[in-house]
Amino acid sequence: MKDIQSQHGLTLVELMVAMTIGLILMLGATGVLITNQRAFTATEGLSQIQENSRIAVDMIARDIREAGGHPCMAMTLNDHTGGDATAVAIANILRNSSGVVVNPATNPGNRNTGQGALQLLTSTNTLSITTHTTGENVFTVNNNLRANDIIIVCTGKSAHILRVSAATPANVTVTQAPGVNLQGATIAAGLNIRTWYVGTDNFLYRSEGNGAGVRMIDNVVGLNVTDVLPNNNGAIQVGFTLCSRNQNTEIAAANNLCAATQIERRVTTVVQRRTA
Repeated sequence: MKDIQSQHGLTLVELMVAMTIGLILMLGATGVLITNQRAFTATEGLSQIQENSRIAVDMIARDIREAGGHPCMAMTLNDHTGGDATAVAIANILRNSSGVVVNPATNPGNRNTGQGALQLLTSTNTLSITTHTTGENVFTVNNNLRANDIIIVCTGKSAHILRVSAATPANVTVTQAPGVNLQGATIAAGLNIRTWYVGTDNFLYRSEGNGAGVRMIDNVVGLNVTDVLPNNNGAIQVGFTLCSRNQNTEIAAANNLCAATQIERRVTTVVQRRTA
């Protein structure tokens, strides 16, 4: 039988060595975990910024191109609406800026006035008048217009802003017709004044006409808009400053607009307007 006294456990020194080795391994594993967590947080934040900036650039660039593609853009508008408020606003934006206003004074009520803004006249539908008799306020055109819609009609020689009083799928009646023949003329319909701006709650907003703005993109804290070639109705430069949604306490650089624990990035793009 083996001597019981020869059997013994770990000595205190051996136990302390084992615990030290285990502690070192645990600290190493914890360090790797923390490093991976920081890297994941930073990557996620940059991914959020990239996605938001891509969507913002796509939407605002599409609106700029639509505003520049108006068929009556280069013509002087003749108002036949009797001073309708919407028609006056549309006429003013076309006469003064060919459909694009950089940094307008417009404030829907929640705009961060320290940041830039962009106002555009968009048109979603182009129609062609089939028949018309000079002086008549009814003309034939396939359409989906409704009463009180504001339309612009251009003949190639003149442009006229009109208000629809009644419409069927085949005919349109306006409150007052110009004294010219509109047969073959082009109608710009679906007209709307759209404003892009940064809200006081750090959202990118889009408002339609005089309506309240609608949240489009979160964590947009800065908007800078510049008309690159104002005399030629050329390109528009748009710059966004965005913040990450998540917090990263390891952010060392001081941010200008974002919180100290958020990643801040600026994205700039240039959109070429259609000038004809």
